[in-house]
Formats: sequence, C-alpha cells, structure tokens
Amino acid sequence: MLVDRSNLSRFASLRLATPGAATALQQGDRRSPFRGRGVEFADYRPYDPGDDVRLVDWNVYLRLGLAVVRQFNEERSLAMKVCVDVSESMAFGEPRKADHAAQLAAALSLISLTHRDPVGLCFYGGERQLAQTKASNLDGLAEILHVIDRVEPGGHGDPYAQIVRQLGQGRADRIVLITDLLLEDEPRDALLRLIAASSRYPVVLHVLSEDELEPDFSDVAKIVDAETGEGFVIRDDSTAQRDYQSGLDTWLSGVEQRCRGLGIRYVPAFTRVEVPDLLNNEMRRAHIVEHAFGGA
Repeated sequence: MLVDRSNLSRFASLRLATPGAATALQQGDRRSPFRGRGVEFADYRPYDPGDDVRLVDWNVYLRLGLAVVRQFNEERSLAMKVCVDVSESMAFGEPRKADHAAQLAAALSLISLTHRDPVGLCFYGGERQLAQTKASNLDGLAEILHVIDRVEPGGHGDPYAQIVRQLGQGRADRIVLITDLLLEDEPRDALLRLIAASSRYPVVLHVLSEDELEPDFSDVAKIVDAETGEGFVIRDDSTAQRDYQSGLDTWLSGVEQRCRGLGIRYVPAFTRVEVPDLLNNEMRRAHIVEHAFGGA
C-alpha cells in the first residue's frame, strides 16, 4: 500500500485527544487512574512500614498525630491499536481505498508517536499471513511505514478471528478500525461488538470510494460486488441511480446508528476527502485528535 511520506509532516501540530484516563504502562503526560509518582495530588492513605518517608505528610502528623502518605495520580501514555482492513474490496476505487487507509494509519501513528503514545498496527481481512508491528516513540515510525508498504489488499479472511488473534489479551485505550465495512450483516455486527468490547474508546473510520458513493450507471447493464464477485443486473436509467442512493443512505445510517449504540465513535473517512482535511476537520470534531498546543 502507498503512503505519501511528504504529507506526514503536516500533522505535527496534532495529538490524540484524551477522552478519559490513560492506561498504557508507558509513562506519559496524560492523567491515569493509577496511584504513584506524579505531580497531581490524589489522596492520602495510612503509612505502612517500608513506605518512602519523603511521601509522609509531616504537617498532618504534627497536627493530628497520624502518619499518612501522600498519593499522586500517575501520568501515563494513551495506548492505541490501529486495525486496517486489507480484504479484496479495499483494492477498489481511484484512489484505492487501501492507499487511503494506509495514509490514515500512517498519519495516526505519527501523531501518536510524536507525543510518546504507543501504537500497535495490525491488518485483517486478507488470506495471507498478516504482519503486525508496534512502536512506543518516533524511532519506531520507520518500521511502521515499512510494514504498511509491504502489505497489499487481497482475499477474504475471517475478520473476527484475525483481530481476536492479533489483539491478544487486555484492552487498548483506543482501537481504530479503518475499513469499508463491506461484510454481511452478522459478521459486520460481530466485528463491531468485538472492538467495542476490546477498547475503552473505539473508533471506526469508514472508508468508501467515490465510485461507491456515486457510481456511474450510464450504459451499465450489470454491477459486480467487489467483495463477493456476485453480479447484479440493473436498469439503465435514472431510477437505478435513485434506488442505489436510497439504499446507500439507509445502509450508512444503519451502520452509524449501530456504532453509536455500541459506544463506537463513527467517522466517515471517504476517499473524496484528503487525509489532512479528515484529520483537521472530521476527526477533530469527533474528538479523536486535537491541537497539541491549544487553538481552534
């Protein structure tokens, strides 16, 4: 898949938005639910033998005769997992949906690693053995881009089983699923329920091409489903266009409502909108990214 590296520097002013407490093991600058070393006072607890005496609040001891230890909120990083769909249908469109997804994955990885938020990248939906990689700082970005470069869409794997295998144990702070969601209703719903259960702040970036949003029906007797290869005979008139658009709108609305019902942040990430505009507009409004140093 193709990544325009010259474009990536445009995202240096962004960082991942923090919808809540961060839970990565890596230290960072985000509030976490853990108690330990930090700068933000959280609470007191009784002194236990072996505690660091530097944490004892001697003012409380002198006033009340109680030995208590100050606790602080530890600052952690926000752990993100990016799962990219590489099934056969992602090869469709101009530009290809797969290349658009690759650019999104690369941009999110750069934004995350710039601020020392660890990233795990995996691929699903294809038939081949799928690569995965992870990084905890900008030194790992080159490997992430290298892995993306080597992956090509193709085949029809089992999305649910592949993601389960690659996610492993535990939950990520944020899972970002980059996909066209061209699955039958039951497998698609299972996939959405999986990422909702595997992440505290799940996101779906829905990638569709211009030819899928507004296909040209002129002089067409049959269209072919990019995922299944099944052909459909259509009428060569304006009614076909209206029927298609109505069905598409109903489907998109249903997908968005289902995501909302599962607590998933849904963002249309269609190829008609370039990645910088998606990040600075749609994804900022969805509170997935934010300006690192304030500003509108």
